[in-house]
Amino acid sequence: MTSTHDSLRLADVDPLVFTERARGGQIVGAVALDIVMPVALLAAGIIVIVAGPPAVGWLLVIAALALLIVAVWLLGRSGRTLGTATVDARIVRLTTGAAAGASALTALVSGKLGMFDLRRGRDPFAPAIAAFQFPEAVAATPSRARRGMVPTLLLDSGERLTLDTALVLGRDPSAPADAPAEVYRWADMSRTLSKSHVRLEWDGRQVWVTDLGSTNGTFVRGAGASTPLLPHQRTPVPTDVVLEIGDRTLTVRDAA
Repeated sequence: MTSTHDSLRLADVDPLVFTERARGGQIVGAVALDIVMPVALLAAGIIVIVAGPPAVGWLLVIAALALLIVAVWLLGRSGRTLGTATVDARIVRLTTGAAAGASALTALVSGKLGMFDLRRGRDPFAPAIAAFQFPEAVAATPSRARRGMVPTLLLDSGERLTLDTALVLGRDPSAPADAPAEVYRWADMSRTLSKSHVRLEWDGRQVWVTDLGSTNGTFVRGAGASTPLLPHQRTPVPTDVVLEIGDRTLTVRDAA
């Protein structure tokens, strides 16, 4: 007999779940770098060829064409051109969330591509369904040994934090009024942490982790590879798990 999970097809999953469309300013910035700048360089080259010296003009034309070719190649390969990388976005197919491939120009002109903000939502290249194995259900009532006890967070910088209330970690964190929490400012010279990077909660039986749409993501370290958490999705994690937050790591220790 086929289970529900076995019968799940790619077409049943929205490839753009939790993504956010790019804003107008990001689109303008990407277009300016990927199209306007090379076209302006090409026009300047043609003018120089006509007015002289032609050698300099041809160098400008070749440089402009090279920029356009590279932009098209990057668009088809990864959706991360110079312009989209600068504004932290990605251009993918609206139907699959994948790169445009060899037909990038045709897909772009026909409106089959969309630009998505990687700062505010999930990267379309990340798994649409997190490949995360949820822990087995725990008993409805906490055991006596765990009652009144809370997990400890061990930061790689040496600090120990007690998860006795919801906690937001980041470079300069804040918690919204409708989701109050304690905040902890984690010094990060590499700036791989977002201002408000991740939220951790303890409900008396289970630790929950929510990536707050961070730039560099939150990962659960596994035996073979690290699994990204979907942005803004509250996810349970087992005890003694190691979380990768930017270039930093923390370990969730059991309440017992």
